[in-house]
Amino acid sequence: MDSGRRIAVHMQTTVNNRIATADGGFWEPFAWGEEEMAYLNRFVRAADTWALSRKLYEAIVPWWDTVAKGEVPDDAPAITAADREFAAMLANMTKVVFSRTLPPADDRIVISGDIAGELAALKRRPGKTILLSCGPATLAPLAGTPGLIDEYLIGVHPAAIGTGPQLFDGLSTDLNLRLLEAKAFDAGCVLLRYEVIPPR
Repeated sequence: MDSGRRIAVHMQTTVNNRIATADGGFWEPFAWGEEEMAYLNRFVRAADTWALSRKLYEAIVPWWDTVAKGEVPDDAPAITAADREFAAMLANMTKVVFSRTLPPADDRIVISGDIAGELAALKRRPGKTILLSCGPATLAPLAGTPGLIDEYLIGVHPAAIGTGPQLFDGLSTDLNLRLLEAKAFDAGCVLLRYEVIPPR
């Protein structure tokens, strides 16, 4: 898939690769603050589209839309300058949602059928990086689609939890990755950036 545009998966995980608790929430403590967000923003600036599963879309986008409006979400401990920058960038991105039931709207594109094919078509269009965030049921077949995903940007947190979905659950294709960047933060999170090495 020859394209100047890239698709980069961004997810947060525990050290044992879980992306959420069994009830869909984050683990505690969640080692992510202003320093981590400011570093992540370097990569977000290079993107103009964020493709998400419906569950992540509904958890992420309305929360950050509130921040972009200058308001503080009820569950926010504090809003930093890095948070406000991220919220502003997200507000200006094209949002793509994977869902069979969510209707399209002015502020989102909905993909309800061939996710890999639609993402490949989107990748062929002019634009900047496409961020991709989704659970394992969606990610596994996308990760196994040759040439579709170019990078993985994974925040690994200093926690291990006994239950919950794992990032690569259901993966049926081996992935060969090259480490491009690793950044460790004082709170214990490590941000890892990998490039996918195409199969020979």
